[in-house]
Amino acid sequence: MALADEVSFVKDVSIIVAGIVALSTFLSGVVEFIRQGRQHRAENLVQMRRRFLETPQYREILDMLQSGDPAIARASVQERRNFVGFLEEIALMVNSHLIRPEVAQYMFGYYVLLVARSDPFWAGLEREDVYWTLFNHFAGEMARMEKLPGRQNALRY
Repeated sequence: MALADEVSFVKDVSIIVAGIVALSTFLSGVVEFIRQGRQHRAENLVQMRRRFLETPQYREILDMLQSGDPAIARASVQERRNFVGFLEEIALMVNSHLIRPEVAQYMFGYYVLLVARSDPFWAGLEREDVYWTLFNHFAGEMARMEKLPGRQNALRY
């Protein structure tokens, strides 16, 4: 084999090895990017759930919803709006593919359905108003998912 052929062969092998190294580095970066994205979404979801369950006004509303207390109709209209607004934030995150619908249903579906099924909660609020369309659609989706068999199997972010 001539020296020129050997140099050409080494050059070709070097290009192939460099391409393999570059491709593997790129793929590792993509995998890490996806992993970090999931981790970030998980942290945000845990923070949102904590905020939801630890806000005193929300806890009070949750207690009344859970017990079916009709006094919820006398709770602040603004606090009830804020409560539903929080649940709509979850719906927006689902619609934006930031949260899987199954995870939203598992973590918040129960509360969404408590609100949707509570007539006293909606006293002084127009449940069918255009501004509650997102919530009403989300509640319908949560009710549909509630009936699915095996809906909690293999939940992931």
